[in-house]
Amino acid sequence: MSNGPLIPGMREFDVPRRRVPRWLPWLLATVGVVLALVLAAGFIAGAGPLKFLGMTTQALTPTAYRPTATESVIQVAVALPASGLCREDVVSAVAFERGGRIEVEASLTRPRRQDCPVATLGGNVAWVDVALQAPLGERTVIRLPGREPILRDQTTQEDG
Repeated sequence: MSNGPLIPGMREFDVPRRRVPRWLPWLLATVGVVLALVLAAGFIAGAGPLKFLGMTTQALTPTAYRPTATESVIQVAVALPASGLCREDVVSAVAFERGGRIEVEASLTRPRRQDCPVATLGGNVAWVDVALQAPLGERTVIRLPGREPILRDQTTQEDG
């Protein structure tokens, strides 16, 4: 019995060649175009699943704080920018609890495009709720950019 091919010169033991399906490059091109459009929509228009690409964030200064009816929530007064706020702007504050102090950081997030009418209602300060992991108690509240203590406002949420 012979161990080679039955007909000399033929490679009958080779596997057939597999070709790439004709539709695969079209599928990859379509997926690439859709991803490019979603990315562009997120960056330019601030819309879609990549909305954060079309947003800018600006640091704001916390100026005061006050307790609320809930022990694990405080309100932080944030100085608004001189340019005012747009309807789509989001003012937020975050607290980092470290032992006997609470460090507070605030920011303003707005769309990259600035074609909105600025609203000056509400003055130059906005009160933002900040959730804490533990009750406020006697801990010191510190503004994070300068690490300076901020003043406690004597009014509560129900008073003002």
